[in-house]
Amino acid sequence: MNQLNIKWAFGLFSLLSFVWNCSPDNSKGNLLLLSDLLGGKTGSNSAPSSLHAFGTTVTVGSVSFPLSTNGQYIVDSNNKRFKLKAVNWYGASDTRQVVGGLDQQPISKIISLIQEWGFNSVRLPFSNKMLHDTTTVPNEYIAANPQFFGKTPLEIYDLTVQALTDAGIVVVLNNHTTFSEWCCGYDYNGLWYHTGSSFAYNQSTDMWQSDWIMMINRYKNNKLVAAADLRNEVRTQRKGDTYIPDSPNWGSGDVNDWHKASQDLGNLVTIANPDILVIVEGINWWGLIPVLGSGERPHLKPVKDLPVHLRLSNKLVYSAHNYGYIGPNHNGDDSTSGNNIKYRDMDLNTFRNTIYSEWGYVTDPDYYYTRPVWVSEFGASPSTTLDTDKEWLKRLVDYLIERDMDFAFWPLNGNDEWGLVSSDWSRTLKDDWRYQDLGRLLSATGNQGQPVTADHFANLSLGSGDDNSSTLASDWDNGATKGTCPDGYRMNGLSTNNKALCTDTNYGLLWNSSQSYNVQAVNETGTRYHGTGDWAGGFTKYECPQNYVVAGFSKRYWGTSGILCEPSSRSLGNSCRTIWFDRGDNRSSTRGGDWASGSYKGQCADNEYVGGIAQRNGGASALLCCK
Repeated sequence: MNQLNIKWAFGLFSLLSFVWNCSPDNSKGNLLLLSDLLGGKTGSNSAPSSLHAFGTTVTVGSVSFPLSTNGQYIVDSNNKRFKLKAVNWYGASDTRQVVGGLDQQPISKIISLIQEWGFNSVRLPFSNKMLHDTTTVPNEYIAANPQFFGKTPLEIYDLTVQALTDAGIVVVLNNHTTFSEWCCGYDYNGLWYHTGSSFAYNQSTDMWQSDWIMMINRYKNNKLVAAADLRNEVRTQRKGDTYIPDSPNWGSGDVNDWHKASQDLGNLVTIANPDILVIVEGINWWGLIPVLGSGERPHLKPVKDLPVHLRLSNKLVYSAHNYGYIGPNHNGDDSTSGNNIKYRDMDLNTFRNTIYSEWGYVTDPDYYYTRPVWVSEFGASPSTTLDTDKEWLKRLVDYLIERDMDFAFWPLNGNDEWGLVSSDWSRTLKDDWRYQDLGRLLSATGNQGQPVTADHFANLSLGSGDDNSSTLASDWDNGATKGTCPDGYRMNGLSTNNKALCTDTNYGLLWNSSQSYNVQAVNETGTRYHGTGDWAGGFTKYECPQNYVVAGFSKRYWGTSGILCEPSSRSLGNSCRTIWFDRGDNRSSTRGGDWASGSYKGQCADNEYVGGIAQRNGGASALLCCK
């Protein structure tokens, strides 16, 4: 989270300083530390684990791990709702490179305070630089935990993870910064890579990916290391050693494309560990800076046009941050943000509508973009005198409870004025104004422990490259651009601008366990497998064999050119009809939302599957809908 102290040079004439975003206390003194933990050597490639084995299910209390997603909820291995009720415990991404408090109290004491608050999970930030620092941590940083003496920052991070998970607390790994320093200013940590500096830690995208895969492999035998939060507060950063802004984007395909970077890494993560959740935070700031009339905080708005697609679709979680003292176009500093409104100064309707449009909408059920959203940072000062701060926290908590959303408070740290434990890390702080709202948020059960039932939808979009949401890795239509539905989903809609809708509604997961497939491409299918005759006269038809479903489509330079047919795990009906959409929308169901905005689209009914598609001169025009 954190305070963005931004220094800006415009040409050779002006240098401006302003706060960009997140927490008001940028002190880096006394980081926290955990307590007396179990012995065990930490190797260079793996972390100690006393609990769990890769590829197995582990039950802690009533919760069975690993975790997955189902619709807008995180669920356990028994498909029961598990809510991340988390707290941020920072320090390993800062200058000391170990969690705060270890100089004040044994790690076991600090963990007991986390449990006393009622948190079931911890967001545990780290920096990339920390991972590679082989020097031992000074004893004064870990004075209350002599068992950590002589260990490197990463070894202490390992033992912190082990102590938390041994206590039954879920850990979310969070890549907070590149360089080991307080986040978040106009610095070298805004993007996931930074190169060209003569004095800061330089890191390429490949290095960032390698660091993550090392961390995933390091903890993959520990089921309570349940999620990988890929990057904190992606935002405009300094380019090289200059003050020239380097802004992120969502979907341009270049080196600053956060959608591409997160999707590429997310897929690598799920290959390394199919059990772990992948958390993608929206863009915290893009563009220049408000004082120059540019820049905003889009969060998850771009997801509506371009969702992240992972090869394991049930492992994706989005995240967002919210603080009262910033706003959609307010960086946290009044002197450089003009009259742009802060979240705490909005009226109730404006606040709710704003956060809904920024990230709340993603949790609406039955849309192609529906996923859980983890509000992984929010917090406030216990000493504030502003009624607007108190009203902001109440409204946010109301919203989180109402939508049964996952959350992580910032921070636990007793060395932080916003923290939830005393400065000596000896007791919880439940005697200030925040406890009224935080307490009811922690005690709200929502659907916790209840079975979750949801239908699922996903879109495909063939723009500049393949859109693969499946574990199917083969090039099933060589020379074409391909879109592939998530494993077991069937395609149920297609548009004239090469977008499609996939779903499991009514039928569940259909793909036969053999994961074989059939491709019909370029030339018209010679057999009318469904006995319908010429169901699209004058058009080129691609038709799957009976008891196969369309689960992907392809295009060449001239347009729509083929389909992927997957064998069904059950016998399917063979009553078919033609749906035309070449001259306007023709949707037998509107579920899934507007998955191809601005384009004509056809969609079969919820109780139908697509048995074939028809095109003329590359223009998708009709669906063969069967049941």
